[in-house]
Amino acid sequence: MKNRLILVEGIPGTGKTTTAIKIKEYLDGNGIHAKLYLEGDLHPADLCWQAYLTPDEFEKMIKKYPQYEKDLRKVSRIKEDYVLVPYLKLGLGKDNKELMSYLENHEVYDGRVPFHVFKSLHQKQWKRFSEELEEDAVAIFECSFLQNHINEFMSLKDVHIDEMIQYMNELIESVLNLNPKLFYLSQPDVYETISKVAKERVSKNKEYKDWIDFVIEYVEKSLYGKKHQLKGFDGVIAFFEARKKIELKVMKYLPIDTSIIENKNQDWDEVLKKIKDELEIGLKLS
Repeated sequence: MKNRLILVEGIPGTGKTTTAIKIKEYLDGNGIHAKLYLEGDLHPADLCWQAYLTPDEFEKMIKKYPQYEKDLRKVSRIKEDYVLVPYLKLGLGKDNKELMSYLENHEVYDGRVPFHVFKSLHQKQWKRFSEELEEDAVAIFECSFLQNHINEFMSLKDVHIDEMIQYMNELIESVLNLNPKLFYLSQPDVYETISKVAKERVSKNKEYKDWIDFVIEYVEKSLYGKKHQLKGFDGVIAFFEARKKIELKVMKYLPIDTSIIENKNQDWDEVLKKIKDELEIGLKLS
């Protein structure tokens, strides 16, 4: 097999999840061992919703919350000089807000760790993943490459585009042995796309905000939003238009095979056909 890592990217509403699932179904149907990682999954390379602690901080936390020791040691990635805790997997909920808050404050994302630490952690994780992926497997990552990192750099670290390009190149170089293939799902009208998503992602529990309300708040509080005085729904559109331009520019400098899939009508048969045509070359499927 040629492409052993498939990256599916694009702004919200372009069909990343649906496409990633269909790619897995297609590979499974051709007898290929496909491993799918969607947004929100406990990820083998990306570090969303994971706390970064020193070994000493980790052990002190264990002593303070001994009732969670077994679960903490079970889910955490314990290295020589740091510990990663996927805290959402602990199922804390409202049971221990204090511990939850402590772990959230040590989140790898959300601007909680210095850029050099963020960079080093991810390069180690992606490199380790590239070395440990089974030889007969193809991994599919949804939005964990461009989206998660560019979003962080725009929103919370105000990283210059040239530094983003350098970082993304260094990160993808750590998995070049998997010959990554990146599919970018694109729709021409960002306003139309985000408007559609906003209507679909409505909270059934009125105690919680709708998706668009969370995004508006996030954009307005972000470094990029403050710098460009972005407000309300129009600010969200401006943010995603800018992010899309940055992502497409970064793609031009990547040392891997990339493909922009126009998905204006969300015709999944057509989208999958385009992807299959390219994967058949890379995977040598009949």
